[in-house]
Amino acid sequence: MIDFITQGVGFFGAALNFLSFQQNKRSRIIGFQIGAALLFILHYILLGITNGADAYTGAALNFIGLSRSVVFINNDKKWAKSPFWLVFFIVVSTISGILTWESWYSFLPPLAMILTTVSYWMKDETKIRFITFPSSPCWLIFNIITGSVAGIVTECVVMSSLIIAIVRYDILKKGKKKNES
Repeated sequence: MIDFITQGVGFFGAALNFLSFQQNKRSRIIGFQIGAALLFILHYILLGITNGADAYTGAALNFIGLSRSVVFINNDKKWAKSPFWLVFFIVVSTISGILTWESWYSFLPPLAMILTTVSYWMKDETKIRFITFPSSPCWLIFNIITGSVAGIVTECVVMSSLIIAIVRYDILKKGKKKNES
């Protein structure tokens, strides 16, 4: 039963991840990511407890991602505008990866977090989508190895969502704007 709950929590996180990239405003993308991060923190902790899997790297990095999203969603406020935050979250992601290192694949979540940190720092939704995309294969490999079924599905869904959003917002709408000019 606990395995069902563990994976269920992850699947709810997957749904929020999918919905995040279907948003056309940066604040909504990041807002949905906050909800997904909360669920994935719980998912990876439960996965580590129930399966003994090396899932704590995932939990730690989702916590960092949650913190990062809270700062970045507030970047219209003076305290959150500083480039310090970009550097801080890159360094913290790197240190977290080192501290939770278990095997060669432990470097994948920190790499993914660094990519999304850079993307969320940007104001342009197109750049957010394109720079975020490579983080999904990193998480996908990590999830396959740690046995996170919900994580595997999430990354497949996120990659699909990103492709849909790129076509929808970045290709079709830009093509439509060119034709209107």
